[in-house]
This record gives sequence, C-alpha cells and structure tokens, in this order.
Amino acid sequence: MASTAFAARRRRTRSSREFRLVLACCLLLLLLLSWCNTSFGSRASIHHPDFSSSDFSSAVETRADKAQGQEVIAPGPSHTMVTAEQGTSMPLRLISFNIRYATRRPVRGEQPWNVRCPKLGAQLRFVTTGHRSPFVCLQEALYSQVNDVQAQLGPSWAHIGRGRGDGETDGEFSPVFYRADVWKCVRSETRWLSPTPEKPSRGWDADLNRIVTMGEFSHRATDARVVVMSTHLDHKGVVARNNSAKLLLAFAEEWSSGKGTEASAVLIGGDFNSTPDEEAYRTITAPGSGMSDIADLVPESSKYGNHLTYTGFGDPDESPGRIDFLFIREPRTAKIETFGVLANSFDDQLRLSDHRAVVADLDIKV
Repeated sequence: MASTAFAARRRRTRSSREFRLVLACCLLLLLLLSWCNTSFGSRASIHHPDFSSSDFSSAVETRADKAQGQEVIAPGPSHTMVTAEQGTSMPLRLISFNIRYATRRPVRGEQPWNVRCPKLGAQLRFVTTGHRSPFVCLQEALYSQVNDVQAQLGPSWAHIGRGRGDGETDGEFSPVFYRADVWKCVRSETRWLSPTPEKPSRGWDADLNRIVTMGEFSHRATDARVVVMSTHLDHKGVVARNNSAKLLLAFAEEWSSGKGTEASAVLIGGDFNSTPDEEAYRTITAPGSGMSDIADLVPESSKYGNHLTYTGFGDPDESPGRIDFLFIREPRTAKIETFGVLANSFDDQLRLSDHRAVVADLDIKV
C-alpha cells in the first residue's frame, strides 16, 4: 500500500511540473508575439521620403507609358513631363550665336576658323546635349561653316537656310539648326530685309544684303508647332536696321497663324547690331509691337553669365556691347525659365568668336 501511494504522489508531482512547464512556454510565446507586433508596427509607421507610395505609382505609370510606345520627354528640374497623349507643356532651348565668318585675313587676336571650329562645336554640343528640343540660330556662317557645324552637331541634326547672295550658297547664311528626330520642318523660307524681300537685294542705306531665315516646325510626338527665325541686321545702315525691325515684326505676325493653327511660340534669334537704346531695338520692343526681349522676362538675379554679347577679339579699339537678342512674340503662352550669355573664351584665351552665344529655356504649350 505504501509503495502504491508513493507512486501515485510521484505521478501527480510529474504532472504538475509538466503543466507548469507548458504554462511557462505559453506565456513566453505570448510575450514574444506581443513584442513582434509592437516592433513591426513601429517600423511600418516610418516615412520614407525617397520612395513614397505615390512615387511607386508614378514609376509604374511611367513604365506603362513606355510599354504603350508613347514618347516621353525627359525634362530637367521644374519641367513638366509630356507624353504624346497627355501634357500641357514641354521644354525648348533657344540659342543665338554669331560665329564670325571664316575670313582669310584674321584680325589681331582672331584665330582662323579651322582652329575655332572644333572648340565652337564643342560648346554647341555641350549646351544642346541632353535637351530634346534645342534650336540654334547662327549668323555670319559661310556655306563651308554651315557644313562644318552640321558635322560637329551630328546626324540627328538638320538645318534650314541659304546664303544672302544671288546663289543658294553665296554669301553669309543665317541658318536655323534643329533636331530632325524630334521636329519636322513643315516649311521654311529666306527673305531679304529690303523693299523687295522675295529676291536677293540690299535695303535702304544698308552696306550689305541682309536676310532672315524662317522655319515652321512641328513636334513629331505632340504636333506642337513653333516658328523660329534667325537674322542679322546691317552694321552700318541705321535706316535699314529700323526698317528691317519693322519687316521682322510683320513676318512674325504672318507666320504666327500658319495654316490656321496658332504656333505655341514665335521666336527670333539674331545679331541686331543695335543696342537697347538704339532705334531698331526700340522698334521691335515698342509697346504694341507684339514682341518681347526674352532677357526682360527673367529676373536679373536669375540670369546666367555675362551681360554683353559682342566682345571683339580683344582689340582695345573695339567697343563691346549688347547687340545679340532672343525675342518672343506676344501674347505668349510659353513660360520663360532661364536666360544666359555664355563665355566665348577660356583658359587658353582663344576666342570662339567675337560674339557670345545667347541662350534661353522655355516651357511651351503642347
């Protein structure tokens, strides 16, 4: 009997120990689950600014757009991204640059064109690479120089324009270069700044024939339309410059509506041989003229680079001045983002030209 009672007590003790062990394990498991829930809940509430849910949605939408074959314009900071189906604006860069004609008798301080060309081409590539919609207005370019610049820019570029002389390739060009893979030239024309603009001619008191090259361009992805004009006014004729300014205003108005469709922007770039206090400039920017100097549309504190655009080649007898401009026709729908005047010489003291390139960035309506 004693042994039976002892065995029963041992079984009860063992059962009690097993029960307490199971109970302790359950409590530990509950504590562990509670800790895990608290820890992961806290982590889930942390905000990740680098990749929010909206960023993820945007990335998915962007990939979907590409998958559907739509062209996406990659903008810089503050630019609106545009697709062929949806969007309100797209970036456009406008450049005007008098590259100095390839003279056989360089003046003091001037290097020959074969020395200047590679460096000038490098600058043009630098300020246009990465921009989907750049337009480059050149002045004083001889036929050989037009071909050289075309080679420097590469096969994705094309240009419009002709020489100001009797033949297509005679005399200086005022060409417009553009990205042919992005824009289609719908029509182009060269007119002379004279009483007979439809044929090679010299106007009023001008020393030389002067021209304007005009192009209407359609954006291949969005069908947005812009008009770009490149010109070079006479360096001597005061009357010719003023009358040329009046012709440019008339041509801009004529080309603004095209075939019944308003252009998103009508732009002029050129060497006007006129400072802001002279008559030709005052004519083109007069109240009611329908034209604005793009530089005036950017706060002074936001402008980049230099102020003067003509420097010469360092001759102390030269008088530097601001005579190269970019204009936009009013009423404008484009937003002007930046304006700058680039350098034309660097550490090696070689001057790319006796002028500096003038650059502006716009957002145009599509």
